Amino acid sequence: MAHYKHRLPKFEETDAPSGSGVTSTGKSNGKQRATKPYHRLEQSASLEFKTFGQRLNGLESDIAAFVNSSEFVMTNEGRESCTKLMSSVQLATMHQQQATGHLVGNQVRYFEDEWTKREAALQIKHDLDLEIIVSQLAFEKGRDLDKLRGELILEKEEAIRAFKMCTICFDADKNCTLTKCAHTFCETCCMEMWGEGCAMCRAEVTGWVRMLFTD
Repeated sequence: MAHYKHRLPKFEETDAPSGSGVTSTGKSNGKQRATKPYHRLEQSASLEFKTFGQRLNGLESDIAAFVNSSEFVMTNEGRESCTKLMSSVQLATMHQQQATGHLVGNQVRYFEDEWTKREAALQIKHDLDLEIIVSQLAFEKGRDLDKLRGELILEKEEAIRAFKMCTICFDADKNCTLTKCAHTFCETCCMEMWGEGCAMCRAEVTGWVRMLFTD
C-alpha cells in the first residue's frame, strides 16, 4: 500500500478560520474559502455537512478510479486496503446523509415554530389594531352624530323662525289670520291692509283672528 501512497488523493486539515487560506502547517494553500455567515448553528452545521459530503463523494470517486486503473498492478493487500477504505468512505457518507437529514428536520421544526410564533404575534397585533380602529370609528361616529344633531336642531329653529316671521315686514312674528283668505301676517301689517286688501291675494280685509304658535 505504501508503494501506491502517492496515487491516493491528499487532503489537508486546517484549523485556520474559514476563508484564511492558511493550513495547520502555517502555509498558504493559495485558495480563499469564504463562507456566508449564518445566524444559527444548525444552518452553519448543515453547510459543513454538505461540504463534507461533497468531499466524501469526491474521495470515493478517486479511490474507485485508482482501484480500476490499469496503469499499476496492485497487490492483493493493496486492493484489500483500498476496498476497506472505500467501505469506510461509504459508511461515512451514509452517516453524513443521516446527520444532514436530522439537521434539515431540526431546521424545518425551527422555522415552523418561528412561523407559529410570528403568526400568533401578528394575530395579537391585528386584534389590537382592529380594536383601536373600532373604538376610533365609534368615537368619530358619535362625534359626527352629535354634530349632525346640532345642525338639524339649528336648521329646525331657523325654519320655525322663518315660518313665524311676517312675510311683509320681516320684523314681527305672524300672530293674525285674515278671516276671508286665511293668510297670516303680524297684527301691525293686518291693520295697515285694512280696507286695501290682502297683500298676497288682494282679497278684501274685513277682519282677522289672533293666533298663538306653540312648540
